[in-house]
Amino acid sequence: MHTNRLKKYKIAALIVAAGVGSRCSSTIPKQYTELVGKSVLFHTIKRFLTNQYIDHIRIAINRDHENFYEKAISLITDTKLLSPIYGGENRQSSVKLGLESLQKVNPDFVVIHDACRPFVSNVLIDNLAQSMINDQYTGVVPAIDVEDTMSLVSNNFIESTISREKLRAIQTPQIFNFKELLSCHQSTKEFTDDSSLMIEHKKRVVIIKGEKSNFKLTTKEDINMAKLLFEEPKFRVGTGYDIHKFIKVQNGAESFIKICGVKIEHNMAIEAHSDGDVAIHAIVDAILGALGYGDIGEHFPPSSSEWKDCNSSHFLDFAAKKAKEKGYSVSNLDITIVCEEPKISPYKVEMKKFISKALEIDDEFVNIKATTAEKLGYIGRNEGIAVHASVLLHTNFYWK
Repeated sequence: MHTNRLKKYKIAALIVAAGVGSRCSSTIPKQYTELVGKSVLFHTIKRFLTNQYIDHIRIAINRDHENFYEKAISLITDTKLLSPIYGGENRQSSVKLGLESLQKVNPDFVVIHDACRPFVSNVLIDNLAQSMINDQYTGVVPAIDVEDTMSLVSNNFIESTISREKLRAIQTPQIFNFKELLSCHQSTKEFTDDSSLMIEHKKRVVIIKGEKSNFKLTTKEDINMAKLLFEEPKFRVGTGYDIHKFIKVQNGAESFIKICGVKIEHNMAIEAHSDGDVAIHAIVDAILGALGYGDIGEHFPPSSSEWKDCNSSHFLDFAAKKAKEKGYSVSNLDITIVCEEPKISPYKVEMKKFISKALEIDDEFVNIKATTAEKLGYIGRNEGIAVHASVLLHTNFYWK
């Protein structure tokens, strides 16, 4: 029903791409920065080209960016995309010029959108168009809740805190009655936002639910995040194995072994250069292996006195740091502890908490299994303990 009704109306999109991106600290205007081989503007245009309700698309560009623009749209052949127009000295003048250029196609409604919001969804565009038709507003804009604490600040000192109850962060795209918006722009000199302009002219503008993913690329950090979001996630798999021999407890020494950072009472000790946490050693090898970063012995050689009796959590911290430096986080970890004694089950929860905290992941992504060797071999004779570890790493949002 919505589709048939909307087809009676002509809707044009005006994408504002005339800015110079001074806050982005880049020699290339941010709307022309490449994300997976295509410019930000290209990705934004494609969102509107594929929408069922958009009939025409006009881009307002900077006069000095013509070469950037031609390269950005070189692969677009859809006739929905009209020839660009040159923007003005500020956003409002660019919108005004764009609206005036659209008088030739005479749309019923116009959608205004920032070029640097390439993540706008078809669902959001649909919702805006449908709300505009069904409820006969002058304008409909998307907004999201403000979740952070908001404060008034003077000279870097907080003066007061503002209630978030009535605050919303306004986004684009914003849809308006074309003639009403054009009239408002022609009678006003400067506004940074079209909805604010309409409200100033006592027009009826309503908000609908926006999308957190529809963020604007303003800073270098925003660009970096966008690149990661456009890229396919990368995965790496690693396996680790370690085994340690049981020895008699020395006179006066505590009677325990450490597994996954947890002390477990036992009538035997571990023969090791460090503290002998066989599980952590296997986990570290799995992570280092996934990263192509050698093994634990290369980084912490047993021949070095520096690592004598060292707490194995130090090795785990090292591996986690190396993963983060390469842009990876642990997706999930699965380990199998093989021994006749001690019994592992009573300590699994504590072990999971220790490992998940060290790797900065939820404990549901750490699995610990225990089995025996069924009295076979050296482990079956209770001469030692072994651990197998498998890890999956995925790319994350770590900024260097």
